[in-house]
Amino acid sequence: MRNKRRILFVCVAPLILTLYILYGWNQQLDGEFVELPSCPACYGQNLCSEIVQHHNSVVPRIELSGISRLKVSKFVNLKNVYYVSSEKGVAVLKKLAHNSELCEFDRKICDINKRIHCNVSETLDYLVKKSNNDIKQIVGQHPSVFTSDGIVCNHSRVLQYLYRKYTEMDTGPDKQHHFLTMLAINFEPLLIHAFHHTNWFPALQGMCGRVIVEDYVGPTLSQLSHVSWLERADFARQLLEMAQEFSSSEFRLYLTDVSLDNFAVDKEGKVKVIDAENIVLVDPSVKGLETTEHINKGVGCMDCFSFSYEDLCGHTSTDHNFFAICKGMLSSTAYSQDLPVGLLHSPPSWVIDVYPSLKTDVEDCAGHISRNIHHLPRRREAALHLHSQLVNILREPLLMH
Repeated sequence: MRNKRRILFVCVAPLILTLYILYGWNQQLDGEFVELPSCPACYGQNLCSEIVQHHNSVVPRIELSGISRLKVSKFVNLKNVYYVSSEKGVAVLKKLAHNSELCEFDRKICDINKRIHCNVSETLDYLVKKSNNDIKQIVGQHPSVFTSDGIVCNHSRVLQYLYRKYTEMDTGPDKQHHFLTMLAINFEPLLIHAFHHTNWFPALQGMCGRVIVEDYVGPTLSQLSHVSWLERADFARQLLEMAQEFSSSEFRLYLTDVSLDNFAVDKEGKVKVIDAENIVLVDPSVKGLETTEHINKGVGCMDCFSFSYEDLCGHTSTDHNFFAICKGMLSSTAYSQDLPVGLLHSPPSWVIDVYPSLKTDVEDCAGHISRNIHHLPRRREAALHLHSQLVNILREPLLMH
């Protein structure tokens, strides 16, 4: 064992030393890091005074913290997610895309004018001025550029709502450029700001260049998979409440990526979505939508998460979120690699004794269709009953004391 460790050290040490000599040890959170020269084809500049323009000592400084400070982290941080600190505490800094995806956005914008030597900001500015600042026109004319899940349904009121909420925060002359850039690369900051009032998302602190800063929530559900069953039951209760609220709000929010790593728990025990890139927004008031509830039957595969954008966009309601939560994270056949046995595995014996239908409700909520083909699928009914049981179960320990 010692020999193996010695060999590993001999092999790794020169690599670390070489990286240190070439690149230095710590990286700076400066204009180059946040790609400030890309503006106005960037996410905004309302946080730049705290990130790069730090000559004013009155303004609190945001700095990289922990392993995020090391330059070597750039070589392993494929998601471009970093931790930062300020007087407000720990926060999360995101570039919202891989470096290759950022370059792809630049290429797509430049291809619109078919210029070899192109300045992406000048081209985006040209598009905005040519359309007379009409966001809807730009998005409609270039669907291959603006492909966010949030607007995949092409419901105009959704786009208008996202833009109106965003302009409450960004009132500058380049707000259209910033909005379009995020809409094309990753619309997460637009969504979490527009729906922050739901309390299911972290707060957006601001943007600078091609980075955003969000509040740090806490450990992810995958990191908390070892906690007690009652704690996991409370997470499940909240997830079902999230599914219900998202499925019945003015604009439907449909979860299409339910990895346990995409949900975190804050210090008050509140579950929040920390990766909101893959959420589909539907306006149920659009004329011509099917009014009967769509049942996600998992077409395409029986033991994984499948769905159709056409189905989500074409109905005023669907049981999709209940399917996503129950099948993806709660059931004994969850497709999450983080916890394949589901959040509700191994309930205490007293829970099974008092609530014998608990497991049945979980599996019925997760099921593709009802076991009895002569009956309508009961996924929503099972989800509501499961939620009611979890609420009662979580009250039991309180009543005992």
